[in-house]
Amino acid sequence: MAENYDATYEQADYFGADASPLLEKYAEWIPAGARVLDIGAGQGRNTLPLAHRGCQMTALDPSVVALETINERAASQNLSVETVARSYLDYEPEGTFDVILCFGLVQILSYQECASLVSRLHQWLKSGGTLFLTAWHVEDPSFARLEKEWDRLGIRSFRSPDGERHRLYLEKGEILQLFFRWQPVHHFEGMGPWHRHGDGAEERHGDIEALLTKP
Repeated sequence: MAENYDATYEQADYFGADASPLLEKYAEWIPAGARVLDIGAGQGRNTLPLAHRGCQMTALDPSVVALETINERAASQNLSVETVARSYLDYEPEGTFDVILCFGLVQILSYQECASLVSRLHQWLKSGGTLFLTAWHVEDPSFARLEKEWDRLGIRSFRSPDGERHRLYLEKGEILQLFFRWQPVHHFEGMGPWHRHGDGAEERHGDIEALLTKP
Protein backbone atom coordinates (compact mmCIF):
# COMPACT_ATOMS: atom_id res chain seq x y z
CA MET A 1 0.00 0.00 0.00
CA ALA A 2 1.41 3.36 -1.00
CA GLU A 3 -0.52 5.56 1.42
CA ASN A 4 1.54 6.72 4.38
CA TYR A 5 -0.21 7.69 7.62
CA ASP A 6 2.82 8.62 9.74
CA ALA A 7 2.06 12.36 9.56
CA THR A 8 -1.59 11.70 10.38
CA TYR A 9 -0.65 9.71 13.47
CA GLU A 10 1.47 12.55 14.80
CA GLN A 11 -1.91 13.89 15.94
CA ALA A 12 -3.21 12.17 19.06
CA ASP A 13 -6.28 9.97 18.53
CA TYR A 14 -6.84 11.23 14.99
CA PHE A 15 -9.44 8.53 14.28
CA GLY A 16 -10.90 8.67 17.78
CA ALA A 17 -9.97 7.57 21.27
CA ASP A 18 -12.84 5.19 21.95
CA ALA A 19 -13.21 1.65 20.68
CA SER A 20 -15.46 1.04 17.70
CA PRO A 21 -19.15 0.90 18.70
CA LEU A 22 -19.38 -2.34 16.72
CA LEU A 23 -16.71 -3.87 18.90
CA GLU A 24 -18.42 -2.74 22.08
CA LYS A 25 -21.88 -3.89 20.98
CA TYR A 26 -20.67 -7.41 20.19
CA ALA A 27 -18.00 -7.76 22.85
CA GLU A 28 -19.37 -11.17 23.87
CA TRP A 29 -18.00 -12.57 20.61
CA ILE A 30 -14.47 -11.90 21.88
CA PRO A 31 -13.78 -14.18 24.85
CA ALA A 32 -11.20 -13.20 27.45
CA GLY A 33 -7.86 -14.70 26.52
CA ALA A 34 -8.68 -14.83 22.81
CA ARG A 35 -5.83 -14.48 20.34
CA VAL A 36 -6.77 -11.35 18.38
CA LEU A 37 -5.22 -9.71 15.31
CA ASP A 38 -5.98 -6.02 14.77
CA ILE A 39 -5.17 -5.22 11.12
CA GLY A 40 -4.54 -1.52 10.60
CA ALA A 41 -4.48 -1.00 14.35
CA GLY A 42 -3.58 2.68 14.15
CA GLN A 43 -3.11 4.24 17.58
CA GLY A 44 -4.75 1.34 19.39
CA ARG A 45 -8.33 2.46 19.93
CA ASN A 46 -9.46 -1.18 19.61
CA THR A 47 -6.25 -2.98 20.55
CA LEU A 48 -5.82 -1.52 24.03
CA PRO A 49 -9.37 -2.07 25.36
CA LEU A 50 -9.17 -5.73 24.35
CA ALA A 51 -5.75 -6.06 25.96
CA HIS A 52 -7.37 -4.77 29.15
CA ARG A 53 -9.83 -7.67 28.90
CA GLY A 54 -6.98 -10.17 28.80
CA CYS A 55 -6.91 -10.83 25.05
CA GLN A 56 -3.62 -11.76 23.42
CA MET A 57 -3.33 -8.78 21.08
CA THR A 58 -1.28 -8.42 17.92
CA ALA A 59 -1.44 -4.89 16.49
CA LEU A 60 -0.47 -4.83 12.81
CA ASP A 61 0.13 -1.51 11.08
CA PRO A 62 2.75 -0.20 8.63
CA SER A 63 2.99 3.10 10.55
CA VAL A 64 5.82 3.07 13.08
CA VAL A 65 4.46 6.32 14.52
CA ALA A 66 1.09 4.69 15.25
CA LEU A 67 2.66 1.66 16.87
CA GLU A 68 4.91 3.81 19.04
CA THR A 69 1.73 5.28 20.51
CA ILE A 70 0.38 1.81 21.23
CA ASN A 71 3.64 0.72 22.83
CA GLU A 72 3.78 3.81 25.03
CA ARG A 73 0.17 3.47 26.16
CA ALA A 74 0.47 -0.27 26.72
CA ALA A 75 3.56 0.24 28.87
CA SER A 76 1.91 2.99 30.92
CA GLN A 77 -1.12 0.74 31.53
CA ASN A 78 0.95 -2.39 32.20
CA LEU A 79 -0.52 -4.18 29.19
CA SER A 80 1.09 -6.78 26.97
CA VAL A 81 0.63 -6.06 23.24
CA GLU A 82 2.63 -7.37 20.31
CA THR A 83 3.11 -4.65 17.69
CA VAL A 84 4.18 -5.46 14.13
CA ALA A 85 5.24 -2.61 11.84
CA ARG A 86 4.25 -4.17 8.53
CA SER A 87 1.53 -4.15 5.94
CA TYR A 88 -0.75 -7.18 6.00
CA LEU A 89 0.77 -7.97 2.59
CA ASP A 90 4.16 -8.58 4.24
CA TYR A 91 2.92 -10.32 7.38
CA GLU A 92 3.12 -14.04 8.07
CA PRO A 93 1.55 -15.00 11.41
CA GLU A 94 2.39 -18.04 13.45
CA GLY A 95 -0.84 -19.99 13.58
CA THR A 96 -4.39 -18.73 13.29
CA PHE A 97 -6.38 -16.23 15.34
CA ASP A 98 -9.60 -16.54 17.32
CA VAL A 99 -10.70 -13.05 16.29
CA ILE A 100 -9.60 -10.64 13.57
CA LEU A 101 -10.42 -6.93 13.50
CA CYS A 102 -10.33 -5.10 10.18
CA PHE A 103 -11.66 -1.58 10.69
CA GLY A 104 -11.22 1.20 8.13
CA LEU A 105 -8.86 -0.66 5.81
CA VAL A 106 -10.84 -1.99 2.85
CA GLN A 107 -11.75 1.46 1.52
CA ILE A 108 -8.11 2.56 1.09
CA LEU A 109 -7.08 -0.48 -0.95
CA SER A 110 -6.92 -1.27 -4.64
CA TYR A 111 -8.94 -4.19 -5.99
CA GLN A 112 -5.84 -6.38 -6.01
CA GLU A 113 -4.96 -5.48 -2.44
CA CYS A 114 -8.51 -6.15 -1.30
CA ALA A 115 -8.44 -9.57 -2.95
CA SER A 116 -5.18 -10.33 -1.13
CA LEU A 117 -6.69 -9.17 2.15
CA VAL A 118 -9.77 -11.37 1.77
CA SER A 119 -7.57 -14.37 0.97
CA ARG A 120 -5.49 -13.75 4.10
CA LEU A 121 -8.56 -13.36 6.29
CA HIS A 122 -9.74 -16.77 5.13
CA GLN A 123 -6.33 -18.23 6.00
CA TRP A 124 -5.59 -16.43 9.26
CA LEU A 125 -8.90 -16.88 11.11
CA LYS A 126 -9.42 -20.25 12.72
CA SER A 127 -12.54 -22.32 12.09
CA GLY A 128 -15.26 -21.00 14.38
CA GLY A 129 -13.45 -17.68 14.74
CA THR A 130 -14.98 -14.22 14.41
CA LEU A 131 -14.22 -11.40 11.96
CA PHE A 132 -15.12 -7.76 12.59
CA LEU A 133 -14.91 -5.78 9.33
CA THR A 134 -15.95 -2.38 8.03
CA ALA A 135 -15.87 -0.87 4.54
CA TRP A 136 -17.57 1.79 2.39
CA HIS A 137 -20.30 1.23 -0.18
CA VAL A 138 -21.12 3.04 -3.42
CA GLU A 139 -23.55 5.47 -1.78
CA ASP A 140 -20.69 7.08 0.14
CA PRO A 141 -20.72 10.84 -0.63
CA SER A 142 -17.12 10.76 -1.84
CA PHE A 143 -17.85 8.22 -4.59
CA ALA A 144 -19.33 10.69 -7.08
CA ARG A 145 -16.56 13.20 -6.46
CA LEU A 146 -13.75 10.71 -6.99
CA GLU A 147 -15.39 9.49 -10.19
CA LYS A 148 -14.64 12.96 -11.60
CA GLU A 149 -11.36 13.82 -9.90
CA TRP A 150 -9.36 10.58 -9.54
CA ASP A 151 -8.10 7.98 -11.98
CA ARG A 152 -10.48 5.07 -12.42
CA LEU A 153 -8.94 1.62 -11.89
CA GLY A 154 -12.17 -0.33 -12.03
CA ILE A 155 -15.91 0.12 -11.71
CA ARG A 156 -15.64 1.16 -8.07
CA SER A 157 -11.90 1.62 -7.59
CA PHE A 158 -9.94 4.88 -7.91
CA ARG A 159 -6.37 6.16 -7.56
CA SER A 160 -5.43 9.73 -6.71
CA PRO A 161 -3.71 11.73 -9.49
CA ASP A 162 -0.42 11.64 -7.56
CA GLY A 163 -0.64 7.84 -7.37
CA GLU A 164 -0.33 7.81 -3.56
CA ARG A 165 -3.86 6.89 -2.51
CA HIS A 166 -6.58 4.40 -3.41
CA ARG A 167 -10.28 4.25 -2.65
CA LEU A 168 -12.48 1.20 -3.05
CA TYR A 169 -16.26 1.06 -2.70
CA LEU A 170 -18.28 -2.15 -2.47
CA GLU A 171 -21.69 -2.80 -3.93
CA LYS A 172 -24.53 -3.39 -1.52
CA GLY A 173 -24.34 -7.00 -0.34
CA GLU A 174 -20.90 -7.58 -1.85
CA ILE A 175 -19.26 -8.12 1.53
CA LEU A 176 -21.43 -11.19 2.11
CA GLN A 177 -20.45 -12.54 -1.29
CA LEU A 178 -16.76 -12.22 -0.42
CA PHE A 179 -17.41 -14.40 2.65
CA PHE A 180 -20.35 -16.37 1.26
CA ARG A 181 -19.84 -19.49 3.38
CA TRP A 182 -19.42 -17.54 6.61
CA GLN A 183 -22.26 -16.98 9.05
CA PRO A 184 -23.29 -13.33 9.48
CA VAL A 185 -23.97 -12.36 13.09
CA HIS A 186 -24.40 -8.68 12.21
CA HIS A 187 -24.61 -6.95 8.83
CA PHE A 188 -25.38 -3.26 8.28
CA GLU A 189 -25.20 -1.12 5.14
CA GLY A 190 -26.35 2.48 5.31
CA MET A 191 -25.16 5.96 6.20
CA GLY A 192 -22.87 6.18 9.20
CA PRO A 193 -22.89 8.87 11.89
CA TRP A 194 -21.54 12.37 11.44
CA HIS A 195 -18.00 12.70 12.75
CA ARG A 196 -14.71 14.50 12.16
CA HIS A 197 -11.06 13.46 12.12
CA GLY A 198 -8.66 15.79 13.89
CA ASP A 199 -9.44 19.37 12.85
CA GLY A 200 -11.21 18.33 9.66
CA ALA A 201 -14.77 19.12 8.63
CA GLU A 202 -17.71 17.00 9.71
CA GLU A 203 -18.39 14.07 7.40
CA ARG A 204 -20.25 10.83 7.17
CA HIS A 205 -19.75 7.72 5.08
CA GLY A 206 -21.68 4.99 3.37
CA ASP A 207 -20.80 2.41 6.01
CA ILE A 208 -20.66 -1.35 5.78
CA GLU A 209 -20.40 -3.28 9.04
CA ALA A 210 -20.01 -7.04 9.18
CA LEU A 211 -19.54 -9.46 12.04
CA LEU A 212 -18.98 -12.90 10.57
CA THR A 213 -18.01 -16.31 11.91
CA LYS A 214 -15.90 -18.68 9.86
CA PRO A 215 -17.30 -22.21 9.31
